[in-house]
Amino acid sequence: MDIGNVSTLSITSMMISAVLSVLVPITLIIVLGIKKRMNWKAMLLGALLFFVFVMILESIMHRVVLGPDPATSALVQNKWLYMIYAGFAAGIFEETARLLGFKFLIRVSENESIDTGISYGLGHGGIEAVIIGGLSAIGNLTMSLMHNSGALSSAADTLTGSELEAVNESIRLLTATPSYMFLMSGFERMVALVLQISLSLFVLKAVSQKKWLWFLYAILIHAGVDMFAVLYGLGVITNVFVLEGVLAAAAIIIAVVAFRIFHGRERSEIA
Repeated sequence: MDIGNVSTLSITSMMISAVLSVLVPITLIIVLGIKKRMNWKAMLLGALLFFVFVMILESIMHRVVLGPDPATSALVQNKWLYMIYAGFAAGIFEETARLLGFKFLIRVSENESIDTGISYGLGHGGIEAVIIGGLSAIGNLTMSLMHNSGALSSAADTLTGSELEAVNESIRLLTATPSYMFLMSGFERMVALVLQISLSLFVLKAVSQKKWLWFLYAILIHAGVDMFAVLYGLGVITNVFVLEGVLAAAAIIIAVVAFRIFHGRERSEIA
């Protein structure tokens, strides 16, 4: 059966998402480095701790809690309970990584520069953007170009059974997915990057000034944001523009608050 080509608009959207997910974090890191505002230790630890706490430790916990096949888990069958579990799992693991990094590895001082928090956030959010957004966009783009050129068909001639069906199903998904969905992936990574930097400032405030409520706020905000994403994945929220609009608005508000409180311009006292 002729599946048809992946549209030019979809391929363009994949390219844009790849650029946003990979080049934007790298560019920001380079710019801060040139301006001598980059804390390289904090940035590298941000990337390392994201990998350790999210890709390894959180994944292990999910496997223990949800089992080898999460789709059959009783927890996943209960949408609202799973939403709470997934949201707080992400919030607790990632914010704890920041806490331990700032307190024990970077050993921030009471008057630590805001650049340390931004640097950590760029490392944490940057590697997340590359792994989740960049690699996915590049993989989709590569498969689409190979399919449209006929190279994938030639390679698939050596496959049979389930392997061939898996390749065909991947191509069907690429051709059937609306072009804007590939673009939204890159946009989502930029929203997440802003959030990761902002939450890093929250936790830096908590550690450097021993105002531990900011650590709790970071967990609650992170969990809340992830809950919206989980609800979309479960089909409770069906409009991707509503989802991304809400998340973008939240990211802007959280970023404004984060930069204000770190500089001590917030009038309300939070101890």
